[in-house]
Amino acid sequence: MKSAVLNSLKSLGIAGSFAVVAPFANAVDLIDLGDFPAWFTDAMAREVTVANTSDFELTALSAKGKVPGALSLEEQEEGYWYYNINIGTGSPVECYVFTEFDGPANSLNAIIKHNLQGAEALNGKSLSGQFNYAIDSGLTGATPYLQLDTLYMLGEGADKVSGVIKAMSAQTEQSLQICTHNEIGYRATFRSVFDAFVQAFAQPHDAATFFSPVYRISINGMPVGFSREVFSVDSDGDVGIENYSAYIFPVDASSVATSDNVSTSWSRADGSLINANQYAIENSTLASRYAISYNEDAWYVEGELQGKAVSGKLDYNSWLLSGLGSYLETEILKQSEKTSATFHMWAPDADPLSALEVKLSKIENPNANFKLDMGALVIEFQAKEHGIFEQGTLSRGALKMQMELIYLHGKPVLP
Repeated sequence: MKSAVLNSLKSLGIAGSFAVVAPFANAVDLIDLGDFPAWFTDAMAREVTVANTSDFELTALSAKGKVPGALSLEEQEEGYWYYNINIGTGSPVECYVFTEFDGPANSLNAIIKHNLQGAEALNGKSLSGQFNYAIDSGLTGATPYLQLDTLYMLGEGADKVSGVIKAMSAQTEQSLQICTHNEIGYRATFRSVFDAFVQAFAQPHDAATFFSPVYRISINGMPVGFSREVFSVDSDGDVGIENYSAYIFPVDASSVATSDNVSTSWSRADGSLINANQYAIENSTLASRYAISYNEDAWYVEGELQGKAVSGKLDYNSWLLSGLGSYLETEILKQSEKTSATFHMWAPDADPLSALEVKLSKIENPNANFKLDMGALVIEFQAKEHGIFEQGTLSRGALKMQMELIYLHGKPVLP
């Protein structure tokens, strides 16, 4: 959980069973349609009932399901598939599948740009305006998604035309799915097609996975990203931890910042770190990559930041708190009579060559029972059974970052 917090802050420029534990959020519209002509607002309200379905199967990725509309494979290359889905509107839904990709945020923004170029070519007009129309993050089934809808204009004067590209992305076990629809309106219809397409790729957790939460990240009430953790145990009793986080944050009316972070680490059953790797792609560029390991009584780090090599030995040589340890120690403190506990963890987004001291304290607050001090950053959060983070808030100036648990599989307790 602590790594999810730090990834969120950095990316946003602030430095057996399962349960869906929070409702879906409706996309936040960033444009007020009150000043738009009636024809546009009427078009935005359009929906269509898709009576037919297609049997969909992609054997290479063990994907299989039923998708609303008439689906056809238009392009295929190694690690890439492109589909059109006719839903009875003027433009088809377009869905892309990738096995190599930057991430749900960066790849989604790249496909939107690609679609805008296609609109220019189709209409023979240059892009004359572009605005962020709607943004969202949430769940489709048990899979987190990102959404960014774009209002655009082509041409000038009396020849100007406008359109809306709806776009959503989701990363399942083996691939990334992105669907777009370049037509005004049909928002719920498009969402139903996207959900069905993604669910064809979704797989249940394997037997080794004992815990997996998904957190939604919001800034000032705007859902901008997610963080997903997957904990599995190997035959030696060590715990593998995968953390995926993705964010799309509007920086002005027409542009966004994108970030995808992936970390993999190994932990002992007691919550102490064995080793870890992490990389971040920001605005389609590799921003950083690091690896840490313990050799000859010292922690060593190798990697790069903005293309420059980073390497060195930490001044700290004792045990470091792992992602599993953050849950274990929260529960231990909760059950104890102590009011606080201090640990060290590796947080490369704060400083890759240092061990960050973190202090966990009990507090009494209607919405939080713990406070986490991480250097200059303080987050108050609610944790209940097994130290599982349910919601938290970090305020810094005019920005308020909220994290909420929206999906939960299992618990952070080894089988």
